Amino acid sequence: MKSNQNVSTEKIYLWNLIGNLAFSGSSVLFTLIVTRLTSPIEADSFSLAYGIAAILVVVGMFQVRSYQATDVSFRHSFTSYFLARCISLTLMVLVFFPYLSISKIDLNEREKVAIIALYVLFRMCEAISDLFQGLFQQHERLDIAGKSMTIRYTFSTIFLFILLYTTKSLVSSLTLLVVLNFLFVMGYDFVKARSFERIDFSSIEFKSLLVDACSILKNCIPLFISGFLLAYIFNEPRIAIDMEIRLGHLIEGTQRDYNILFMPVFFMSLFILILRPLTTQLAIFWKDKEYKRFDGIIVKLLVIILGLGFVLTLVAYFIGTPILSVVFGLDLNRYKETLAILVFSGILYSIGIVFGDVMTVLRRQSYLLPVYLLMFVASKLTNLQFVQRSGLFGASLSFLLVMVVYFIGSIVSYWIARRLERKDYVL
Repeated sequence: MKSNQNVSTEKIYLWNLIGNLAFSGSSVLFTLIVTRLTSPIEADSFSLAYGIAAILVVVGMFQVRSYQATDVSFRHSFTSYFLARCISLTLMVLVFFPYLSISKIDLNEREKVAIIALYVLFRMCEAISDLFQGLFQQHERLDIAGKSMTIRYTFSTIFLFILLYTTKSLVSSLTLLVVLNFLFVMGYDFVKARSFERIDFSSIEFKSLLVDACSILKNCIPLFISGFLLAYIFNEPRIAIDMEIRLGHLIEGTQRDYNILFMPVFFMSLFILILRPLTTQLAIFWKDKEYKRFDGIIVKLLVIILGLGFVLTLVAYFIGTPILSVVFGLDLNRYKETLAILVFSGILYSIGIVFGDVMTVLRRQSYLLPVYLLMFVASKLTNLQFVQRSGLFGASLSFLLVMVVYFIGSIVSYWIARRLERKDYVL
């Protein structure tokens, strides 16, 4: 079992930063490539696939990553985590068509369904890789995970461009991309993981391992429900927009435009991914009862998010849409207010994510369930109605309202948890 004794903290942070930049950048570049090289209809289908895959990958990961990364006492074996991931990935496949039916996706539109299915498989490769990255993080070696992400997402972007440019077929390009990603995960992540721990069914009865795997999933149910509801809320505008396009109330390309405008929100969450090594450090501080250092990290996170978020909101309002218009070759200037609202909402979302990770460290993740349920209700009450009335501007207002609920609810939940854990804590 290797440790991080020969790897500097700076190197770990650097590779984690580069890896997450590659991850986030690939999402933007995928959208850019598809927008430039395909028709508005295909771009709309890809944007819809992007949102649906984001929901189903939550099922595949079952939000075990945060739990695994903060399991600094190694309560569960890696084999148990592997079995838990096999179960959740099977569930991810089984719910695919039922979810499409519930979302009222027309299954007769075969090309659209194929694009969605292939992008879901692409994200499934990510869910497999995430299992090994959780192991690396347990051993404080996120630099390995960062290298994996850098290589995989960089080459995925390059390959998508080359494949789409040469084949002129989004379906064929995504098919080859899925195969290449799966081969990389098996050839890199799996091999690297063997240096730390191996999947071993010989030492313990399979039944005992299965029970332990189910125990992991059971402990992560609150995280899963929260993550699934959050992903569902993020995708709700896309479903409403798709419905309005099919009814002829919105023009083709609107789904594509929304996906482009939503990209900065995704980048706001990048702040949290970059600082992900701190979650393991938080778990160690909490375990060792170093509460002042624990609180210091949280304050540092909030200052960074609020500072950068404020700057990004101003940039988005004044020059955001002109820049996006040039990059994507579209006229997006009419969405100036929509973009600013979405970016500001991203600040609230990022702060909520911080408190969500902290609640996982405290093992009080179930406290957030009422918050996510309130968000779900707020989204259901406002989203379709707002989109029907005001199009993408309405979608942004609905999202802002939901993120306000998330922001306030997360802070209140954290305050309650800390009061119960340490009655002498002063917020």
